[in-house]
Amino acid sequence: MMKRRAFVKMAGISAFAVSASGFNLIQKDGITSTDCATSTDMLGPFFREGAPSRNDITYQSEIEQLPIKVVGKVFGADCNLPLKNLEIEVWHCDHKKNYDMESDEFRCRGKIQTDQNGAYWFKTFMPAPYGGRPKHIHYLIREVEGYQELATQLYFKGDKRIKQNNWVKYPWDEKRILEIYRNEEEMAEVNLDLYLTPKSLLENK
Repeated sequence: MMKRRAFVKMAGISAFAVSASGFNLIQKDGITSTDCATSTDMLGPFFREGAPSRNDITYQSEIEQLPIKVVGKVFGADCNLPLKNLEIEVWHCDHKKNYDMESDEFRCRGKIQTDQNGAYWFKTFMPAPYGGRPKHIHYLIREVEGYQELATQLYFKGDKRIKQNNWVKYPWDEKRILEIYRNEEEMAEVNLDLYLTPKSLLENK
């Protein structure tokens, strides 16, 4: 059995602790907000329309990279209601630190859908860092009825490129910096639950 330390080493990151806080509905000055909402991140210049629907966004050329499975659920306004049949677009750079902007393969890109319980999953590999950026995976959930569009990113706990007041500006950003663990299939896995922000909160601001 591969120990957690081995996963950390293979992923090219080092272990460190990140605190987490609970989710609450907050009412102040007549305005209701929530700290369970997933914090946003830049869409970035490498989003591409037309990615195929698929749960496996790996490709043959990146066999030296650490395979990883990403799982989670998408929740609604009360921080507890699972949102079913919701489309999520995911993408990241390849093992050469490039984004596929032209090929018919749509490497490292895909559209996935939540099931009846709001759950989603996809398989990929540990993205490469580039420039000063940490390893990351992009997410986009387009505007759906009652909720604001969400553009965000997943990061990996222990990545030394994550700097305070740089990629982690607020306490709730830390919920997107994920611990790598071993799942029942002996595969590296991370869990990112997503919480959409109701449009009503935006209207009240």
